[in-house]
Amino acid sequence: MAPEVVSRRQDREDRAGIIARCVAESVSFINSESPGAVTEHPAAGFLVANCYFLLSDAYKLRRGMEDSRTHKYKVAALTAATIMALRPIRISGSVVVSVQVAFANQQCCMRAAEALLGLDMERIEADFLRRLYASVLDRIELPCLAKYLAAFEAAFVPPRHVTFAEVENAVSFDEHCIQLSRPELASLEGLINQFTTLEAAYGHPFFRILSGWRRWWSS
Repeated sequence: MAPEVVSRRQDREDRAGIIARCVAESVSFINSESPGAVTEHPAAGFLVANCYFLLSDAYKLRRGMEDSRTHKYKVAALTAATIMALRPIRISGSVVVSVQVAFANQQCCMRAAEALLGLDMERIEADFLRRLYASVLDRIELPCLAKYLAAFEAAFVPPRHVTFAEVENAVSFDEHCIQLSRPELASLEGLINQFTTLEAAYGHPFFRILSGWRRWWSS
């Protein structure tokens, strides 16, 4: 793999910060309702961000789009897919105590989409979101990320908070690339289509769907 340009390294570091905040805020909100119900991977930001860029590169390669910019709704879809594949939020006990806990990573996906797209959302369509959570996001599996994930986990035992420099030294991004299988590509295309459809669904791209995500389970 060719050495990565400096600006893209900065993009990865910046993206890691966004993801880390999304995960931490999702965990904090869920635990405020159900104390101690979920925990987060301490290096979730860097792990998800790096896997996102590996996934994006692999997707562009399969589609012959290596030099093109990624449309913002594809960014949101691929980020959601990465979060669901890695599931950085884990249930603490053996019993799922609430719907919030059951859909912890799905909620994190949509919070990440909100942050990446710069949206301000206040309302929600609960039935649509339930279907999206259970029928679309919950089925995302990306075995192509397993090798990078294993290298990352092996480098930091036990899992702990890390810096960008530590990750780059231990698991060099330049030394990794992935290839998408046909089922993985189809899964991503399906999720991208879901996000793209939302763009034209109702006025502002995500307004009906994601707004008020905090309260949908209590309606």
